[in-house]
Amino acid sequence: MSISANIKTIRDQFPSLNRNAIFFDNPGGTQIAKPSLDRITKYLIENNANHEGAFATSKASDAILDEAHRAMADFYNAPSDEEIVFGNNMTTLTLHLSRSLSREWMEGDEIVLTRLDHDANVTPWC
Repeated sequence: MSISANIKTIRDQFPSLNRNAIFFDNPGGTQIAKPSLDRITKYLIENNANHEGAFATSKASDAILDEAHRAMADFYNAPSDEEIVFGNNMTTLTLHLSRSLSREWMEGDEIVLTRLDHDANVTPWC
């Protein structure tokens, strides 16, 4: 298979790439593969419910989330699925992480960053 055929196969998995546009702001709008879109749509139609509820829909939603934690723990070889955290986005997760860690800091503790870091990884530590 040629490189151009491989690129076409990959591009075909991303509906947003089927137009004449270039997406440079990846953190602000990562393109989503069709199988992921299909799964998200299925979840929203069939299982969208509050977590930890007493209802069947809540229990089904919790089971899906639990399976996602197990899958990511396996993917990253994490010792436990309890070490896996999902959140709205990298910016929000980094902000929460910085606030949580800062409770343990002592005067003189430092976080080393560079201006090469995305601002979402700089601002929470300031």
